[in-house]
Amino acid sequence: MSFIFDPIRKKNVPATREELVRQHVISVLTQIKNVPPHLIEVEFSLSLISPQNKDRVDLIVTDLKNGLDHPWLLVECKAPEQYTFELLEAQLNRYLRVLTPKYILLALGNQTKIFALSELGKYEPIDDFPNYQ
Repeated sequence: MSFIFDPIRKKNVPATREELVRQHVISVLTQIKNVPPHLIEVEFSLSLISPQNKDRVDLIVTDLKNGLDHPWLLVECKAPEQYTFELLEAQLNRYLRVLTPKYILLALGNQTKIFALSELGKYEPIDDFPNYQ
């Protein structure tokens, strides 16, 4: 099995197809969207917010002003042969019972869906999310 270095966890991790998607997203976040690496949490355990919840979110970008339950961005990554967007959205809905992110990025291989929280409290599809500020 081959490995890839995860700059957030600062260790080598198995280079699964899902992990390659995750590492690509991390690269985009840090190199293009200007997200400070220290704000990215990998495999974030929802039990930190809701102790009975055993789910783990692939990535969150924390928003220091709003606490862990209101991250700036929630990311769920999957290899394309493992999931469909329909299954990925069902998984996301479980996370949204605990988290209220400003933005959501679903990455299925090299395909993405992006959503923003509207003023009405609903997630609306958008083409891209802004650079981190």
